[in-house]
Amino acid sequence: MKTYLSFFSVFLFCATLYAQADRSDRPNILIIMTDQQTAEAMSCAGNKDLHTPAMDFLAANGTRFTEAYCAQPLCTPSRSSMFSGVMPSENGFIGNYPEEDGLWPDSLLFMGKIFKDAGYNTGYVGKWHIPLPASNIAQHGFEYIENTWSGDFMDAANPAYCARFMKENKDHPFLLVASFLNPHDICEWARDDYLKMDFIDNPPSPEDCPELPYNWKISPLEPPIIREQQKVNLRTYPSIDWREGRWRQYRWAYNRLVERVDGYVQMILDGLKKYGLEDNTIIIFTSDHGDGYAAHQWNQKQVLYQESIKVPFIISKIGDFQPEVNDRLICNGTDIMTTACSYAGIEGPSYLKGGDIRQIMHGKQSEWRDTLVVETDFADNTVLLDIKGRAVITPQYKYIIYSKGERREQLFDLKSDPGETKNLVYDKRYQTTLADMQNYLKNYSDTERQIFGL
Repeated sequence: MKTYLSFFSVFLFCATLYAQADRSDRPNILIIMTDQQTAEAMSCAGNKDLHTPAMDFLAANGTRFTEAYCAQPLCTPSRSSMFSGVMPSENGFIGNYPEEDGLWPDSLLFMGKIFKDAGYNTGYVGKWHIPLPASNIAQHGFEYIENTWSGDFMDAANPAYCARFMKENKDHPFLLVASFLNPHDICEWARDDYLKMDFIDNPPSPEDCPELPYNWKISPLEPPIIREQQKVNLRTYPSIDWREGRWRQYRWAYNRLVERVDGYVQMILDGLKKYGLEDNTIIIFTSDHGDGYAAHQWNQKQVLYQESIKVPFIISKIGDFQPEVNDRLICNGTDIMTTACSYAGIEGPSYLKGGDIRQIMHGKQSEWRDTLVVETDFADNTVLLDIKGRAVITPQYKYIIYSKGERREQLFDLKSDPGETKNLVYDKRYQTTLADMQNYLKNYSDTERQIFGL
């Protein structure tokens, strides 16, 4: 009996060492994603009209990227890009497609499957909105998948489902996605509909609401196609005839919804702490796209102004990473997959073109992109409107072009005019810059050249 106990004790000790070694070599990856959160909607980003302690905590324990963009400012295209690592124009999901079998090609590997095949335990909790049924685990690879139906109060249930996953997988490396719907409920608020996720109070009088942004007015020389698209569905854009006071109340309501989801983010972080997972978990926080946030008198997304395409993006490791702010150009649609694989020591598919963000963190000097392209395809919910747009972004300039309409182009100096109020396309002093941006898009792909007549 003593021999057996001795052998068993040695076995347990060795097994424990093996598990510890396995965990130290392979960190957990936790991706926390909100929906329709513009980059400036965090108190750590300097916004004094709201308070987001959980997001601020992540920023205090990691790197906050101030120039992070989505691949396309619409739910399904953005999410399809994030979980495939491929731009919407390349994977074909440029609109809000249904969650049906047969749409997602087998050749396009899903993040969950990549991690599962590499030995990770995989979990996905919350809003799905991807053109592949959540029930098709064999294809997407998320073995634990819960609360994906976007019914009432999904967000409130997410932390409990995530905590259960953490408890069940705390002794094995895991990939967990916590996907929230808010502040997307601002869409319902704008048309006086029932909010899906949370209750918020009625707004105070306009004079007690946040000030309007300095770029609230519609910019001169704006492409007319933008406002034509806005008139397609008044339920989507009920804001066409709003006065200043209503826009101020809109910003107030949006801020409250961000604060609501921040509370749920804190519950996710509490789960990490409860199960002793903080010291071995890489946390990536972002959103699928932004929101107009009243800038340019725009609610919703799809348009290529900064508020709609810039997103929060933070990479944290609690108690390990120091607070940093980084202004490199990030695309969460292509860079999350590459970066998550890098942290996990997984070799991703050869077709991935995204950057490994680890290489530009913690003072590392590394080559990085100096130009980024963001796409849009205007849609009325699931119906594509055959109006495409592209934004070419550098650290200083931003060029926008749409495929239809008069006066299709915009050029902004983001350093002197971050609110995009002065279209420089017709300014003779910027013709060389304009030509450079046009040529970049022209050489970006044959498709761009044909679509935009460059």
